[in-house]
Amino acid sequence: MSQTILNLEEAQDLEARASHRIGEDALMRRAGAFAAEEIARRAPGRAITVLAGPGNNGGDALCCARLLKEKGFAVTVVSPAPQTSELARTMRDEWLAAGGEVIEDPYQSPKADLVVDGLFGTGLDRPIKDPFLDAVLWFSERQAYKVALDIPTGLNAETGHWAGNMPGCRADLTITFLSHKAGLYMNEGVEAAGEVVLSELDISVPLTRLGLIDESDYEHVLKPRTKYSHKGTFGHLAVVGGDAGRIGAALLAARAGLRIGAGTVTVELLAENALSVDPLQPELMFAQTPLDFEQFTAVVIGPGLGTSEKAKARLEAALASTKSLVIDADALNIIAADKRFLELLLHRTAATVITPHEVEGARLLRVEPATINANRVDAVRDIALQTGATTVLKGPGTLVAMRSSRTWLSPAADASLATAGSGDVLAGMIGALLAQRYDTIEAVLAAVSLHGAAPQGRLAGVVASDIAAAAAALLDEARRKAS
Repeated sequence: MSQTILNLEEAQDLEARASHRIGEDALMRRAGAFAAEEIARRAPGRAITVLAGPGNNGGDALCCARLLKEKGFAVTVVSPAPQTSELARTMRDEWLAAGGEVIEDPYQSPKADLVVDGLFGTGLDRPIKDPFLDAVLWFSERQAYKVALDIPTGLNAETGHWAGNMPGCRADLTITFLSHKAGLYMNEGVEAAGEVVLSELDISVPLTRLGLIDESDYEHVLKPRTKYSHKGTFGHLAVVGGDAGRIGAALLAARAGLRIGAGTVTVELLAENALSVDPLQPELMFAQTPLDFEQFTAVVIGPGLGTSEKAKARLEAALASTKSLVIDADALNIIAADKRFLELLLHRTAATVITPHEVEGARLLRVEPATINANRVDAVRDIALQTGATTVLKGPGTLVAMRSSRTWLSPAADASLATAGSGDVLAGMIGALLAQRYDTIEAVLAAVSLHGAAPQGRLAGVVASDIAAAAAALLDEARRKAS
């Protein structure tokens, strides 16, 4: 089951109910203890400086500092302003009673091997100002391992944007509590958060309409294939696109379809005098006349399609078909430009998946791309509602939404995927899993997850042609573990 993501209102409500049930300070002590264990396990040295803010995030930090001191670390606490939260003041008193000291100026603290950001948590909605601005700048300048508690200071927990566009604390590790925060996986938050570790603090967290994609969400895809099967068992995928000068887009999608397991893949290219064989993937078949989509298990249309009258005719035929359909790239632009195609899309009853990036999504909603990234969760839900299709909003923090507004967020955001053809590969991967007759949501979540994980941390040299093979290797590994 997906790992729950709470919005601010839901998180505040859960925290209030939990505090009433187990005691006001219990959550803070659990958070401090979990953070201290994680930090002690990862600390590259014994010297630690903790920045403690005025509210409950500062209380978490002070509790953590005391426990680290008890473990034998040399801990310095920096608090640029007094604690205003009653719970935080209690933790400050316990820190002082344990022999700790508090200084105001971080630049007067000794050199640290690890620094902790406990200035502000999820409630900050304005740019950072004095007396905390110096502490943020100091944190950013440190040549030390950086840890943020709950969320990096200055980051919007829901959107992943910096408050007021002013960069805050960037961490190597974010230790977050109760539930994941969407902002840790989107926009600037992807880089600001670093690695994310969660503790639910022994609280039962309710399910919501938003969650992180987890392997359990597509467990059927990870099961090994039955040995009693043949290529027909795994479906026939059609890929339509590749107008003049754009043939590569369709080939990338088709090759990905084969690699991720479609039994057979046929390509229909719109370019005149197009290829009739792919020398790099001779298993692909090429249509010489327009395909009858009813003869296929699933269809991908859009990669390199163009917006010609011929392209529009092929999209209209695909929308009228009764087969599972993945719509990408130029096909989305045709739909955005002509309400007639949007009506055809809305009236489809077969499984339909659209895969816009922020610009294509903006065209569908008739807004500016900046509006999409201002709140990606709301944007993907709006697109799904207005098109009736399962929507994959690509980008840092890829999102998947159903028309019902049930939404999933991919925790994988790799800059190596920002390369020409990456989206074409994703469309082909989704098409392949639909062709194999997996449930629509499982197919989409599996493809998004495998696609996002495919670069496996590579920092250079990834091209779109590498992605499907790497994703297939991950699928192979997962199935071996499941067998």
